[in-house]
Amino acid sequence: MKNALLVLIMLFSFSAQAWVSSEPIQKPYNFKFKMEKETFEYSQKAPSYEEAFDKAAQACYRHFKGGKRLTEDRGLDIIDVCANPRST
Repeated sequence: MKNALLVLIMLFSFSAQAWVSSEPIQKPYNFKFKMEKETFEYSQKAPSYEEAFDKAAQACYRHFKGGKRLTEDRGLDIIDVCANPRST
């Protein structure tokens, strides 16, 4: 009887640990960045808006930079656009 009770307690503790350590809920977030005549839309699943925004802003910058070397003014324009997404 003691062994069965011990096994039951161990099973409950393992299931409780799995429940506590589960991943946070991922919610979808959509962003729209518009620069001149081009619009860049980006969707990201994340546990918070801030985390999703951080990834979206980086993706926006990479998109509008396009792997080219930029002037300082152009880089600042892109940063400004990517820091201010439009809600969808």
